[in-house]
Amino acid sequence: MRIIPTLSLLAIAADRVVGLETRELFHFSTSVDIENSALRPDRSLLLTTFDQGRLYTLNPSVPNPEAELVAALPGATALCSIAAIDTDKFAVIGGIRGNYSYTNETIYTVDFSADPTNPTIKIVSQIPNAIMLNGMAALPAHPHVVLAGDARLGAVFRIDTDTGNAEIAFTDPLLIAPSNASTPIGVSGLKIAGGYMYFTNTAREVFARVAIDGFGQKTGDIEVIAALNNADLYNWDDFVVLEDLNVAYLAQPDNAIARVSLDGEQNIIVGGGDDGKTLVGTTSLAITLDGKTLYATTRGGTVDGSVYGGQVVRVQL
Repeated sequence: MRIIPTLSLLAIAADRVVGLETRELFHFSTSVDIENSALRPDRSLLLTTFDQGRLYTLNPSVPNPEAELVAALPGATALCSIAAIDTDKFAVIGGIRGNYSYTNETIYTVDFSADPTNPTIKIVSQIPNAIMLNGMAALPAHPHVVLAGDARLGAVFRIDTDTGNAEIAFTDPLLIAPSNASTPIGVSGLKIAGGYMYFTNTAREVFARVAIDGFGQKTGDIEVIAALNNADLYNWDDFVVLEDLNVAYLAQPDNAIARVSLDGEQNIIVGGGDDGKTLVGTTSLAITLDGKTLYATTRGGTVDGSVYGGQVVRVQL
């Protein structure tokens, strides 16, 4: 492991950017944890949940959006990451949720290409040596192949969704949680852009990247882009990267979204501080193609004695 000195490790003051328009589009009326999200070509959202393997869809363009059930994926009590692997076709991680571990770790495909309202769902790979698959992204040169981070093994799996073949592409100490971590979640969010695999490590409180080749093999050392400000209050989860703008937006549980430039400067742009109701347990972000709108999801929780279900919140950038 080598930390590149040209990238900032300093805790930059997290000045809050004010004035962004936010609107809660939807929240579950029961305790449903939305874990991850993806945008379809028709601009509707797909929502993975810890709700007995249920995948939902939501159209954010209508006046009063409602989450509609797509399917309950077989053999899973919880769905984690979702990633586009073709036009209107997605890979989804699911399994039986335990205590910081999963059994029956499975990669599914959900294909809307033949019927936009009734997808074809397949189990493409089961990975018995995985413990806690979390973030996932498709390789740009081979989009049917995905990289998935294992938060407990400190490993990145490479899975071919056509053949079902799954193998460990690489491991690294910066992908795993420290042995004394109170929350033993290492690599969490994972995205690929511009020849790099970007990731967050929840327990180590960093946002980082590593150069990879077209097949997802590591070709350099991990570079830490930013270390989390106020780590006693927050951590980092999923995110989106806009490399052409030199910026990433990170879901920052429990109640914020952070903007982090790729040279390490970080600001809270939504929520944070005493604002406990705009975002109740931020989990993931999806961004429109024009880069002007973020959709944030949350796990929900209890705030001031009131119970909130998982939310979908729109943020105008």
